[in-house]
Amino acid sequence: MLEAYAALRYLKRFSTIFAVSSGALPAAISVIRVSGKESRRCLEQLTGRKKILPRQLFYANIRRDGELIDRGMAVFLPGPKTSTGEDVAEFYVHGSRAVVDCLLQALGQFDNVQLARAGEFTKRAFFNGKMTLQEVQSLAYLLAAQTQRQRRLALRMNTLDKAIEGIRKQLIEVRASVEASIDFGDDVWFQWEDIRVVISLMISELSNIQEQMHRGMLINEGLRIVILGQTNVGKSSLFNRMANRDMAIVSDIGGTTRDSLEATIQLSSIPVTIVDTAGIREILLDSLEAEGIRRTLRRAAEADIAIVVIDSSMCKDFETDVRSVLSWCHLKKETPVFVALNKCDICNVPNNIVLPWPAVNISCISGEGISSLLEIICEHISELCPVSDDSTLVSSQAHRLLLKETILVLRKALEVNDVAVVAELLRDVSDYISEMSGTIVNEQILDQIFSSFCIGK
Repeated sequence: MLEAYAALRYLKRFSTIFAVSSGALPAAISVIRVSGKESRRCLEQLTGRKKILPRQLFYANIRRDGELIDRGMAVFLPGPKTSTGEDVAEFYVHGSRAVVDCLLQALGQFDNVQLARAGEFTKRAFFNGKMTLQEVQSLAYLLAAQTQRQRRLALRMNTLDKAIEGIRKQLIEVRASVEASIDFGDDVWFQWEDIRVVISLMISELSNIQEQMHRGMLINEGLRIVILGQTNVGKSSLFNRMANRDMAIVSDIGGTTRDSLEATIQLSSIPVTIVDTAGIREILLDSLEAEGIRRTLRRAAEADIAIVVIDSSMCKDFETDVRSVLSWCHLKKETPVFVALNKCDICNVPNNIVLPWPAVNISCISGEGISSLLEIICEHISELCPVSDDSTLVSSQAHRLLLKETILVLRKALEVNDVAVVAELLRDVSDYISEMSGTIVNEQILDQIFSSFCIGK
């Protein structure tokens, strides 16, 4: 649990903060928020008002040293019933850069008042008990959301602490039994096989949670589709078609693409990064092409989905050519492969051709078959992350690593026969569970979370 003195130390570090809390400038209206014990004094001096009614908007001439900054609205919100739990003042002014800059400079001249850092308003809300850590994390995902599925996932707030609550209770019971058998020996009835069964159930439940977190990661962080193939088969042309704009240079000269090129699109309302790569071949023209192929192989190892492009006008054995390309690449075992049989506009390729991978006839010149290729990829993505799946979890990389370590330690506990060693392993698991649920939080983790917020949030 967060130590009270740590929260107090943070809140006393700077008493009052301010920042622009609205969108990018210029804008019709800009909101400048002030939070802390000096907020009322700032409001009184800048508006020239001494009698300010709480929670009532008022119109005012906003001045600095007698000079008019702007005419706008303002409000004072006394704590603790505010978003940060502190006294809050807000100014609503015209959203020009000159007006906003002048008002920010005026606020910065007050003693013990300074510009807020990224996420500092939310950080104060957390330390003042206005938000839980899980609510903070969900807010971070909502602010970063670029797709509708990311927005819905963030608002559902399916966070890790809720998912592991039942496991945490099971762990308490198991630890109590194991610790009692050590402390009281023969006076306590202890059945080791029953403990093994419970630990196995916890591993199974945590593995399910791991899958739910993986789906959440795919929705929030997206997938990588890497386009692979030999030289001059149409990889860059397919890349341009999928990206829906001319980004990659296309020519009839083999080896034109020397470096990887990326573009981001949405498929099944999930962000997808498409990666164009240098063509693979054994006889290289120069060291630059060799470096391009090395980069291709690195990108292939990172792929969540691979598309192998084949020139159907030149190919005699499709399966052999695909396997030749894949033999160069070290794809992850779970990476699905889709085959794009290019140049169907100049040669007749049977539609019922049978390959070990899903295959589609396409033409990067006419666009034929491109929508069919995207459709089968979307079907695969929908299987990975079903739209109707309400069990998907939002999680950070730190949580995913902690969960992986928790499962490893529990499996180790199953292999040990020494009760004292098992007790020690279960204590480690308890610490991991507490950290994942937010019961134990250190300032370094907090700083990492809040640094993802914008200034003014």
